[in-house]
Amino acid sequence: MNKIIFQIGMLGFCVSAVLFGTQGMSLMETVARAFIVFIVVVCAIAVVMLMSSLIMSREKAAADGAAPAGGPADAAAARRPTVQSSK
Repeated sequence: MNKIIFQIGMLGFCVSAVLFGTQGMSLMETVARAFIVFIVVVCAIAVVMLMSSLIMSREKAAADGAAPAGGPADAAAARRPTVQSSK
């Protein structure tokens, strides 16, 4: 997952370097601004991935602990989709 985040950040760096370069800025200013875009993109994607994993783990914990007392033996398994193997 870290590799994907880094690659998307590099894509943001390259695209922003091209865009800033076409605006007639100096090379140092172009690279500095593109690096800032890289850092922002990587941080934003990392935060989104972190929030996504936290939400998924919270939903899983809620689904595992939500079996009603006196109901079927495995009420949580009844709600999960089944995967059929193809033989």
